Amino acid sequence: MLFPVAGTKKNSVTMKAKKFHRSAPHLPVRNLRETLDYYHNTLGFYDEWTWKNKDGDVKDGGIRRDDMRLLFEEDEEFVNSINNKKNRLPLMWFVDNIDEIFSEFLVRDIEIADTLKTHPYGLKEFAFIDINGYYIRVAEGNEEE
Repeated sequence: MLFPVAGTKKNSVTMKAKKFHRSAPHLPVRNLRETLDYYHNTLGFYDEWTWKNKDGDVKDGGIRRDDMRLLFEEDEEFVNSINNKKNRLPLMWFVDNIDEIFSEFLVRDIEIADTLKTHPYGLKEFAFIDINGYYIRVAEGNEEE
């Protein structure tokens, strides 16, 4: 079903198909500067940005790699409640050419928590744990499906 786009002329309605594009959760991190440096220097992300709050402190930021954008907010207490000895918040990144990304991460000396393998549910994936304790699954779907 198509819906009119707001702000169009009364007699000339532009229609767009419904489509979800991507999600970028605002992830709590222990230390924003250390997290941005880790994602840039260790994981190969770029185009970093930060935002000052009303007190002039830098507590929010983000970074990207290709089409994936990540948002962070410094909140050590929250991170410690969701990523600890008992629990880890899992994240899932979908990529193209997972074999090359896995090889790159090995060269970058990233500690792999679960090695690259194809699962019965059709995803080829591996996992690692970032500096904030997130269990990050990196996956690629089966092109035949």
